[in-house]
Amino acid sequence: MPPTPEALMQAQIDFLLRELDGDTLASHLSIEAEAYCDLLEDIPVQQLLPEKMVIGWIERNVLGYSPTDALREQAVMLIELGLNNPSHQQMPMRQLINRQIYDLMVERLVERPGLRQEIIHSALNSPLYANLLSDVLYRSITDYLTTENPLARNVPGVSSLMKVGKGVIGRMGALESTVEQAIKSYIKRNIRSTIAFSEGLLVKALSNENLRGFANDLWPRLETYELGRATRHLEIQGMSYMAVVFWNQIRKTDFMKQQVAYLVQAWFKRCGEQPAMEVLEDIGITREQIVREVVAVGQPLLTAWLRSGHIERRAREHLRRFFDSPESQALFGADAG
Repeated sequence: MPPTPEALMQAQIDFLLRELDGDTLASHLSIEAEAYCDLLEDIPVQQLLPEKMVIGWIERNVLGYSPTDALREQAVMLIELGLNNPSHQQMPMRQLINRQIYDLMVERLVERPGLRQEIIHSALNSPLYANLLSDVLYRSITDYLTTENPLARNVPGVSSLMKVGKGVIGRMGALESTVEQAIKSYIKRNIRSTIAFSEGLLVKALSNENLRGFANDLWPRLETYELGRATRHLEIQGMSYMAVVFWNQIRKTDFMKQQVAYLVQAWFKRCGEQPAMEVLEDIGITREQIVREVVAVGQPLLTAWLRSGHIERRAREHLRRFFDSPESQALFGADAG
């Protein structure tokens, strides 16, 4: 007598559950992971993941994602807990950054004199610095002229102005205005050369030798600096809010969409023809790691699904549709006849 559809379905479910039980599960996962790696050895990346599919996924799930307040708050909570961990408050910085890493960072800075000079030039030639320097020079000159000093005594008219005193000069009307205009006019005519001179001094002060010397002098204090002191002024709430606002603005721009498409296409042009396994190995992911992690993660996950009855319910539903299909019913009808 041929088996009934119910008996066949139950036999298949029993077989599947045995395959996913105990040590058999680890062996099964290992075999499947090895088989998938075999596929990755032969299939090019662009055949496995076409570039249009990758671009679409990024647009939908990265550029299309707006971080929720709950996500931001959870991130803030975890960062603040990590920074305020009581056991780390007195940890010296040398446990995070050793001397070798510190020296490498210093050398990366020292080896870029062109960038250093460009930053100095841009900063010192900004209107903000020019205005600040003008104010400082004006205050310095007026303070010097109204203070007892050898030069003021030898300049005609200045000694009498000096004798008036700072408290009275504000009530001198036209004289004060004339002096102020003369000084500011002088500063305005010479501010460019003054800025150029200060730029030269700063470039000289930040020479390679001086930077290395400054870094060597700084290290003994930096290595003992406690982590709690280094992080106490970080305002994570405000920083996280600004980051979300910035992300929500920039992710919608044509710039980001074009950048994503450009970078993905450039990567596929370089690596798309390579076998997928070769690309993974180039970035340090080996076959052994893949198999190990599939077993390490898959075994407890599938065991939990198995014990909850989830796998049996899903298998029964799929097999029920198979056995109830007209084609299967026709086969069983033919066997019965």
